Amino acid sequence: MTASPTPPPLFGSDYIADMLRSLGIQHLAINPGASFRGLHDSIVNRLGNSNPALVLTLHEAQAVAIAHGYAKVTGKPMGVVLHANVGLMNAVMAIYNAWVDRVPMLILGATGAVDAARRRPWIEWIHTSRDQAALIRPFVKWDDQPGSIEAAAESLLRAVSMTLTAPCAPTYICLDVDLQEGALQNAPAMLDPARFSAPALPVIGPTEMVRAVSLLEKSSRPLILVGRYDRSVSAWADRIALADALGAAVLCDQKCGVGFPSNHPAFIGAPAQYPDKRAAALIEQADLILSLDWPDVKGLLSLRADKGAGLPTIIASPDERLHNGWSLDHFSLPEADLRLPVKPETFTAALLPLLTSHTPAQWGLPSAELPEPPSSGPVTLPALAAAFDKIRGNRAVCLTRLTFGLPDAMVRFTHPLDCIGYDGGGGIGSTPGITVGAALALKGSGRLPVAILGDGDLLMGSQALWTAAAERLPALFIVNNNQSFYNDVEHQERVAIHRGRPVENKNTGMAICDPAIDLVGLASSYGCTAFGPVATIEELPGVLDKAFAAAEAGGTVLVDVRTLPPAARG
Repeated sequence: MTASPTPPPLFGSDYIADMLRSLGIQHLAINPGASFRGLHDSIVNRLGNSNPALVLTLHEAQAVAIAHGYAKVTGKPMGVVLHANVGLMNAVMAIYNAWVDRVPMLILGATGAVDAARRRPWIEWIHTSRDQAALIRPFVKWDDQPGSIEAAAESLLRAVSMTLTAPCAPTYICLDVDLQEGALQNAPAMLDPARFSAPALPVIGPTEMVRAVSLLEKSSRPLILVGRYDRSVSAWADRIALADALGAAVLCDQKCGVGFPSNHPAFIGAPAQYPDKRAAALIEQADLILSLDWPDVKGLLSLRADKGAGLPTIIASPDERLHNGWSLDHFSLPEADLRLPVKPETFTAALLPLLTSHTPAQWGLPSAELPEPPSSGPVTLPALAAAFDKIRGNRAVCLTRLTFGLPDAMVRFTHPLDCIGYDGGGGIGSTPGITVGAALALKGSGRLPVAILGDGDLLMGSQALWTAAAERLPALFIVNNNQSFYNDVEHQERVAIHRGRPVENKNTGMAICDPAIDLVGLASSYGCTAFGPVATIEELPGVLDKAFAAAEAGGTVLVDVRTLPPAARG
């Protein structure tokens, strides 16, 4: 496309666009709206739709989810622009997901015009709200509605600095239409972002480090809990070195991603929801807990007979600085001998030089129970996991979702980007957008984003598939299509059994099979390559092989895998 030369900014939105470029924002996910038409024009006709470039989405929730996935891979904020109050309301759940997942994100909103005398009839009245940010204030880190270009420049600097400061979370700035569209007689000087950079990370005092080493040296069965983690290779190596030095066992929280190699002897598992018998035995036998930003320490230790009471515990996490009275994502307050309000990577790097090597701890754990997948017949989740692992081979992948019920013990994790976790807030419909954001971040890297997701998750967020196809992003979506909101089927079964009522009614209000949805046709209509439906184990490897090849050739690819036919659900 053709861009105008870049003279001094002529309008407020020109200055804002220049600031976004100077702050290193490379992409802006949008669903168009008149409230930010000024900024839209400045990005396209002043900056040539480059740095930042617009990423068009079909729904605001997917715009936020795409920025969420981008941040999970890069650790950097992507920009999002949301139209007025209605676009913000469409995006609320996705913003909450990003908040709970502690990812950086710069969200720009807009409102039409704050000055009632300048407001267009009808539409600008119903799309203007007083204190628009109040809709999301409990789950953003900071918000503002600047009244001048000078104030907007400071807001942008502060928002980027704050979203990048651990613990990370989205920030929100609402831009008045008049602020964007007003002509600048004398544009203020552009501020240098380097002079407003994020603050240095806190360090740990020597007294705390001595205490930490003393606790660790006394332990014979330490357990490291790897929760939220830095996805750099160097931090990955430090975690391995820490486990080796302590002779510790390691559990990862799959919802946060998998921050430790599954082929290491210390690795026990990465449960997505509930620890298996082996992990539960490990938790019971541990004589010390080292939590590296594990979100719910007390919830995990409630599996122990003593509920963790008196158990020597070290918690390294900056998360308490973000806790508030509205969102209960802080979980129950755990006991701890030492709380270190720093990123786990800071603690690990400071601790390693102070440790002496220990022999690996001795645990009396039950043997790993791997399900034996059938070799033929209808596709089961173990069979899907086995086929995926075989066809994946040595390919570099980035798993953006592992559907609930897929045996995590049958999946390999050997790189910090192999599995980047779930969405934080448990908002169904997030995976498509997060996967597209990861694909945007990974484009050209040789690492393929792969989502193994449920059909309900896909259908709630399928609009993101169009964006992936439009942006020519390689990505692979493998749909666990049980034609049902199956997680809730199990809930209804439990309730019926408890109440002595007919279990056979558990699918009522749950099944998505009459009529069945043509997922292949849906994906194809968005411009994706699609395969299936795959109904048997015999055909699954061949289809997955073709799907990988199509994605590696640059396509956005979907595979419809029928894991539970309607008849099997009663």
